[in-house]
Amino acid sequence: MFFRYDVCDIDFYTEAAVGIAVKPARHGKLGFFDLVSGLKNEHLHSYVLSLPVNSEIAQVRGHDGYGFPKWVTGLDVSIDHHRTTARVAGDSGGVDLALLADTPAQKAHPSGERVGSLTSYTTINGAWHSTLNQTNVLNAGTTRGTKGVTLQLGQGRMSDDLRSLRPKRAIRFDVMTEGQAALHMPVPTSVHSRGE
Repeated sequence: MFFRYDVCDIDFYTEAAVGIAVKPARHGKLGFFDLVSGLKNEHLHSYVLSLPVNSEIAQVRGHDGYGFPKWVTGLDVSIDHHRTTARVAGDSGGVDLALLADTPAQKAHPSGERVGSLTSYTTINGAWHSTLNQTNVLNAGTTRGTKGVTLQLGQGRMSDDLRSLRPKRAIRFDVMTEGQAALHMPVPTSVHSRGE
């Protein structure tokens, strides 16, 4: 996933993420059905493996405040109604991960009509936390194939994380050209026992 925040309380920044869909905390149902339901209802649960950003303040806030695995690197994201491009720099300056794609046809949504959410799980000071991110989708499009989508794996943590997952195929490609996001504060889902 690639993100570009043009207006933000900590100024403009970009980020990219590699994550794994997981079952909701304390949920006993089968994971596959949770994933299908989450895709249909636009509420997914994830564990983030890597989340580079292009600014120090975004790194500190995301890592120290939310427990996300953030680091600062060169990261460019450009999204318009025709092309979607992104490039994450590796430690040596080469390409870690790059995306070049045709932007799917966009559909406008009135504010509040299509609100999706993502719950991410992290550890902060040794205790598990969940963080809710809500997205008010204003313009977005989806394609069900990889035609016109090129993902380049290079050398770096994001590419290593993607390779470790051994993905079989792309399910869909979503691009939102306009929207609003609200990242809520982390909430504990577990606590230390008194013996620790």
